[in-house]
Amino acid sequence: MELAPARVGPYLRALQAGLHALAPNADHVPLQRALDHLQALDPAVSGQLLGPAEADERSGMPSFLWMERAISEQALARDADGEMDDQELARAGRLNPELGQRLAWRRSLHRFLRVRQVLAASELSAALKRQGQRTTFAIALDRISPVGSWMRLGLDVSGPAGWEASAPLVLDELGRVRAAASLKHLLMRHSLTPLCALHAQLEDALDARVERLARSLAGPFWFSGLPLPADVPDELGNGLLLHLSSQVLSQDITGSVHRDPWLPPVIGERLPQGYGLYRERRFAASPALLEACRFWGGDFESLVVPLSP
Repeated sequence: MELAPARVGPYLRALQAGLHALAPNADHVPLQRALDHLQALDPAVSGQLLGPAEADERSGMPSFLWMERAISEQALARDADGEMDDQELARAGRLNPELGQRLAWRRSLHRFLRVRQVLAASELSAALKRQGQRTTFAIALDRISPVGSWMRLGLDVSGPAGWEASAPLVLDELGRVRAAASLKHLLMRHSLTPLCALHAQLEDALDARVERLARSLAGPFWFSGLPLPADVPDELGNGLLLHLSSQVLSQDITGSVHRDPWLPPVIGERLPQGYGLYRERRFAASPALLEACRFWGGDFESLVVPLSP
């Protein structure tokens, strides 16, 4: 869905406001990087350089291709030796006004991208969490899904001291961790697998204990004019509604809780022994939608916060 030029800035700022209102925690992609990515897409920073501005028709989030253009420009900005000065821009504009305008947009965007960090299309990070009789690593895969939603798949994985020597992780003498490409491929391939099944697959593949496994999504983002899923009340299409969802399977959860009004509980789901499962979906809704969203959420009305772009 291509956005009209006059709509692009308000759309991006509304999405930023929704993220601020929901204040995603560390189970989600980094908030500041997400906000900076949206700002880079804003015509106030990049003009029309990153266009066309498109929202995915399934999720309402910025399309993958639109997001990816900012990622590509960040790589260019950081590899560049310098930038054109005002006189060079003016000379280019006199020779070719259209080219001069694009060069001015690129200079503005590159100045922003040299000091800010946008989301990656896909990125794996790993860090040492605990070391002793057992060694525990925190691993996170961040990715922009094909429909534009932003996903983080995170796991805490542990094994006996020295376990990492045979795992797809390298721990150097300074405590830095490097993850092998094979681990990223594994997580990418199974990033949408149901959490309990994924837990078993990861423990088998890594030959280690997965103490905590979480999958969180920013999106979808519903707004007027976006086709909504068939099982969603029509009233929820008359304003702005940003979803933030999380699923956490962990040994620290003593009782399983389901607080997601959109996804029904899984009948007969078998959890690993000693683990609990927590599911939650929160919403940032424009004032006109608050009542309808709370009604839809039933007992979960505390999960709805106002969005005021």
